[in-house]
Amino acid sequence: MKIVHFSHVPIPEDAVRQYHAMNTHLGRWALNHAIAQKRAGMDVEVVTIAHKASCDFIREIDGVRVHFLRTFYPYRHLTFYAVDQFRMARYAKKLSPDLIHAHGTENVFGLAAIRTGLPFCVTAQGLMFQIFPTLDHRPSIHYRAIKVMEDYVWKRTRYAIAKSEYVSDALAEKYPHLDLSLIPNTYQAELDPVLEEGRALNGQARGHSLVFVGTVDERKGVHLIADALEEVVKRYPDTALHLVGNHTTDDAPDFASRNDYEAMQIRRLRSMLGERLVLHGRVLPIALFRILDGCAAILAPSLEEMFGNQLIEGLMRGCHGIVTDQTALAENVRRFGNGTIVPQKDSPALAKAICDLFSSPRTIAQAEAAQNAIRNYMSPAAVAEKHRLLYERILRQKS
Repeated sequence: MKIVHFSHVPIPEDAVRQYHAMNTHLGRWALNHAIAQKRAGMDVEVVTIAHKASCDFIREIDGVRVHFLRTFYPYRHLTFYAVDQFRMARYAKKLSPDLIHAHGTENVFGLAAIRTGLPFCVTAQGLMFQIFPTLDHRPSIHYRAIKVMEDYVWKRTRYAIAKSEYVSDALAEKYPHLDLSLIPNTYQAELDPVLEEGRALNGQARGHSLVFVGTVDERKGVHLIADALEEVVKRYPDTALHLVGNHTTDDAPDFASRNDYEAMQIRRLRSMLGERLVLHGRVLPIALFRILDGCAAILAPSLEEMFGNQLIEGLMRGCHGIVTDQTALAENVRRFGNGTIVPQKDSPALAKAICDLFSSPRTIAQAEAAQNAIRNYMSPAAVAEKHRLLYERILRQKS
């Protein structure tokens, strides 16, 4: 059984330089699935896109062969990724897979899986029908085009994977024909340290340091963090906040003209925290893990979240998670522990949760309990086995 994944993969730095490609996102959750499957003995390759690359190229990443296909034309989403669909499907068929596993409907991957004509499954992520109701403004034409594609893909998909019950319930209600499997994301092996007292798994050793990981936008609730910290710094004036994933920096204020929300929130936070606001920008996973190691809590007051990879990363590095209810983040805190759930859009509750943590730091035993629960539920080996069983069932039913 040979599996080809259609998914986003961060482009290795040497390839970025060699082929002049653009890294649009550094998340490697889908690649982690492929690596886990390869280490479990499965025949796995990945086909992805490299925006603005000078040519197609191939790299091996942690034992997995990844095929990067050049894409370059603007407004691709308005054509429903027509060229990318055709190229990706044709290229993948030459690899002679038994099954295609597409990750997401917000890019070309689900569309290309349909075009191959091969058995396939789709992992749900970035679902616009869940995101749109949380927005306080009219979605851009970009996101409206993605929503049309999303509906097209799900109506033509039989086998779907949901990463959380939050997503599974929504998909089952909107697309009742789907054969749904609940399989969480797995994590990168380097995320799994042995926790030691010297790692500073308490508020005193980690100081009053907080971290936010993700896109600085309204849906992620960064304005709620700014509101909450106005109260927190009155009690704990040494509070520090690390932002990971921002574009606007002190050295690149020009981004403010393209993202007023991000620029505004960073100005607010800078006025409160001064140098204790640390802007990391987009960083590779290993660098992120080192940042998490120095923080008491990871803040994720999202208005909508379908899994919460950043929460898992924080919990695995010993951070306490402070998240909002009615999201998959809350689902994972209830499942794994070492977290606090606050109501949606409630900055006073967020401020109280932060102050409560600073006044009563969590113990290493609480951090280890959450880490062990995550290992048992979504370790690379466990998730790879769940995927293998699903793939076998799909091929059995297709035959």
